[in-house]
Amino acid sequence: MSATSSTTALQHDMSVQRKRPISEMLSETFVPFDHAAKVVAPFDNETKRDAEFLEKLNTMLLELILDFHAWSAARPTHESDKTADTLEKEIKSLREAEKEQEQTRQRLNDFITRIKLALAALTALGTP
Repeated sequence: MSATSSTTALQHDMSVQRKRPISEMLSETFVPFDHAAKVVAPFDNETKRDAEFLEKLNTMLLELILDFHAWSAARPTHESDKTADTLEKEIKSLREAEKEQEQTRQRLNDFITRIKLALAALTALGTP
């Protein structure tokens, strides 16, 4: 409906009311204002909705805090286990390297001993 037609309709309604006698208009009872349905109920509904939202939010925050606490408590244990595994692997590799070095040292020592014996045998053969 355009503004012109609504203005025309309003003027028509006013002209109809002017034709009615004033006593008739005064004798009419007004429809009582239903404050419970128009103001109180929407306010109560909104208040209940806010309370439900706050309860849900509090539950979500509590769950988040508990999850974060569980994560933060488990994290050092997990990191300690992971670090311990890494250190054990490094120690094992160091022990293997030491063992290999010891074997190499032993073979070198045996080689030097054989060379000394060979030199002694050669020098013993050369002396009359």
